[in-house]
Parts: sequence; structure tokens; C-alpha cells
Amino acid sequence: MDSTALDVALVFRDPDGPEVADRDMEFLLDEIRQLDVLRLAHAAAPAPPPGTRAADASVFGSVLLGLAGAPALKSLILLAQDWLARRNGGTIDLKVGDDELHLTSVSRADQRLAIEAFVARAAQPSSDE
Repeated sequence: MDSTALDVALVFRDPDGPEVADRDMEFLLDEIRQLDVLRLAHAAAPAPPPGTRAADASVFGSVLLGLAGAPALKSLILLAQDWLARRNGGTIDLKVGDDELHLTSVSRADQRLAIEAFVARAAQPSSDE
């Protein structure tokens, strides 16, 4: 993978339960496949928080994406934001390296500022390289 490629973990949470989350996640994945995606794979749902008995039933699970750089990341974020607004509920968490972005179906103006900062930080070369 070249130095501009980004590995992104995406988790969708739905308050209406796992069946709705499962069905709706497939619609989101259909739209994501239209982006500049290098790879897409389902992954196990995140581990439950310490002290809890089971994972959140409203988590569909994680999707791991390889994206072709910051422009594709920004497109993914804007698509996810629009998708959440159209369905009027749920949340999407995105993680690139140690950076995380939490999207909901609220205020686009506030999220736009967070998205710009997130994309700029994710596009910076890591100090490990």
C-alpha cells in the first residue's frame, strides 16, 4: 500500500436493534463501494467495555476499509454523515490510527469543522514511518 493509503475502521450503532442495523448497514456499504475503496472487509464487533456482560446489541459490527488517501476519507465521512441524516438516527464511529471521529445525525455545521480537523490530522505522515 502506498504512503497515502489510509486504514479506516467504521462501526455503525443503531438504537433500533441488530436486525435494523444489519439491514441498514448493507445499504451504507452499497454506497461506500462507490468511493475510492482499496479494500473492504467485515470485522468482529468491538469488545464490550470492562465490567459489562455483553457487547452492545445495537452494534452491527466493524467494517475495515482501505482508502486511497485523504480525499477518499473525506468522501467517506461526508457520505456517512449524509446517510445518517437521511435515516435520521444511529451513529457511525470512524477510526484512523489513534484518531476517532463520532458522527451522528445532528448539526452539519458543527460536524463539518470536526471533519476538516480529522481529515487534516489523518493525512499527516505518522512519526513511526
